[in-house]
Amino acid sequence: MKYIRYRFYTKSVDDPRPLKDLKGIGMPYWVSGYSGDMSAAIIVCYLPVGIDLFQYWDDAYDIDKQDCDEIVYTDRFPKPKWMPQPTLYNAARKLTHL
Repeated sequence: MKYIRYRFYTKSVDDPRPLKDLKGIGMPYWVSGYSGDMSAAIIVCYLPVGIDLFQYWDDAYDIDKQDCDEIVYTDRFPKPKWMPQPTLYNAARKLTHL
């Protein structure tokens, strides 16, 4: 499966969670910080190619994106505890129920 890794800003500082729960499609996101004046939250997330970022963060701006073949977890961006081990079958099945 192909993914897009996004890094962007959202003005939803008090509640920067996505509009729709990413657990439903098994994709992670992280609040990686805030702008210097605290007027925006910085979000990093992965979405499958073809899924519109604005469905999840309708006010996203200053968007950087990178195509990738896998989700990379690090100490700074750990795998969320709720995330199941991904399989091609599960990912395809979840995407058909959007």
